[in-house]
This record gives sequence, C-alpha cells and structure tokens, in this order.
Amino acid sequence: MPGALRGTPIDWNIVVVGAWNVAILTPEGIARRLFNLEPGTPIQVQVAMDVGAPIRVRHDNIIVQPSPTSLVITPQESTPEALANSVTIAQRALDSLPETPMTAAGLNIRYQYEQCPDSLIEAGNSVIDDKLTDAAFEITEKMLKRKIVWDDGVLNLDVHERDDASALVVFNYHKNSNLPGELGDWLGKHAQMLENCATIIDTLVEEE
Repeated sequence: MPGALRGTPIDWNIVVVGAWNVAILTPEGIARRLFNLEPGTPIQVQVAMDVGAPIRVRHDNIIVQPSPTSLVITPQESTPEALANSVTIAQRALDSLPETPMTAAGLNIRYQYEQCPDSLIEAGNSVIDDKLTDAAFEITEKMLKRKIVWDDGVLNLDVHERDDASALVVFNYHKNSNLPGELGDWLGKHAQMLENCATIIDTLVEEE
C-alpha cells in the first residue's frame, strides 16, 4: 500500500513521567548528562514568558523540556532517525538519574491527514452522531479510541476526525514501571513501534 496513505508524520515525542529534579536538569546539566556535550558547547535555551513554565533546551534539532513531573523529549523532525536519537537521550536520563522516582514512559507517534480517509470516516460513524445532529447539536470533532495490548505495555490509539475534513491518528505507546531499566528497554523498541503503526494504518486505511 502506498506510504502516502499513512499520512504526514507530525509532533512525535517521548515522555518519561517521574519526580525529576529540575535543580539537576538545568541547561548545563541537560547539555552534559543528556546531550553528552563537552563543557562550553553552544546550546539554545528557550524560556517561556509565562511564570513557572519549564525551560526548553535545544541541541541538534531535539528539544528537552524538564519539569518536576515529567521529562519531554521532542525531535523537531518526525522521522525514524530523529526518534532514535531522542530515545537515546531519554535512556541517558534514565541511566544517569536512576534515583529519580519514576512511574511511566510513553512514546507518541502522530500522523496528520489533510483529508480524512473514507474508511476512517466510516469507522467513526455512530448512531450517536445521528441523534445529536437531529437534535440540532453541532459536532465539531469525532474521536475513536481503542486500548490495545502491545508487548508488555499498551498502545492507546486515538483517531480524531475534525470538522474541516482533516484527521489526526495518534499512537501512544505506554508502559507503567518504576524501574529505569524497564522504561529504557521499552523505549528502545521504537523501531518495532513504528512498524506496528504502519501495520495498523495499512489495516484501517483502505486504498481508494
């Protein structure tokens, strides 16, 4: 099936949930511990104007955003190569700060469709929509959700159908664990996760 039917990759990221010490994950700490950079290597530090918003440290087209409750790593290109580099950074965080109380890790893969495929529209149709429309309620977005067992965690699959005829398919691979090694190994399966995404989309999106 043509790769175009899988949509446009957009906004991939990694989230590790835990009680991260932002006093350690300063821009200098992120540069040294996570990006593995030599002292003095230039990095970009983005500070939000909103009071209390977490800093964002950017290097080599990857943004790291630490907060007291999570560590978010976002590649600026949604590609397998950029995702692999982001996973490496997440694993460094897990390895270098194993004393951090952690609870879960997630890997988010999203595909945007400018025009929602007919097969996804059909899958999202429901008698609920008919009843709401008949009662003069305006529906601006539909969402189809499924939780799927995957490996030793779960895949949360969301399909968003919007009123502008576009669609967003979100794959959230999630694992609960307080063991850094388990979370690192889970994120290390990113290539298999991408293959699984392709299989699911090829299954759901019929060629027109």
